[in-house]
Amino acid sequence: MGTTAGATSSGFADVLASFYEAEQRYVAAGGAKAGADFGEMASHLHPDVVGRQGPTVPYAGDWHGAEGLRRFFARFTQTWSSLELSDIQYFEGETGLAIQMRMQATSVVTGKRLDTMVGHFLTFEDGLIREFTVYYHDPVHVAEVTRPDPA
Repeated sequence: MGTTAGATSSGFADVLASFYEAEQRYVAAGGAKAGADFGEMASHLHPDVVGRQGPTVPYAGDWHGAEGLRRFFARFTQTWSSLELSDIQYFEGETGLAIQMRMQATSVVTGKRLDTMVGHFLTFEDGLIREFTVYYHDPVHVAEVTRPDPA
């Protein structure tokens, strides 16, 4: 998987590495549509968690609370049939992390493969993920990979 936490003093990277591993297992199990259990991922989330995705990706918007994140990941797994996260680098701050990583995924609809760099910016509260915002190196390409070719 290539998800190495690196050396941070806060333990944020360990929480996040565990979350990313759970996320990859959830996607591999087929997500909500296949009855995959979201509980392992939810155990890393603060009750007031907010996840933010940009406006051009297939799962755009702000997702609130564990239930909102469960719905987000249901949509995410309807978009991608595989997910590999690698080359993860953590940059630690006082209350969170910035992460640069490589994301490789296969579109459910088109079968096309995405290979891009992604940035995640996270804050933590009480040892749990409180907020995360995701930026894709080329969000237009994310949309293109997941959109069927016109007939």
